[in-house]
Amino acid sequence: MLTQQDLVVQELRTLRDDQVGEVLDFIRFLKFRSVSDQELRNEFWRAVNQARDIAAARGITEDDIAEEIRQVRAEQ
Repeated sequence: MLTQQDLVVQELRTLRDDQVGEVLDFIRFLKFRSVSDQELRNEFWRAVNQARDIAAARGITEDDIAEEIRQVRAEQ
């Protein structure tokens, strides 16, 4: 007897590539929905800190970022 996961995989194999992408989006949505607010905050700050570390390693300053933002806003 097939499990529900087996049935999902079996059905997935019958879809077009663009439909598989939609299934993947839905799976990610379901997983996201089950994440707590605290986990989301933690992930957000982890990503912010990682971006800051990358910027620092590349010599990008807070002033550089602020100037880039000013330029983009001026173009709008």
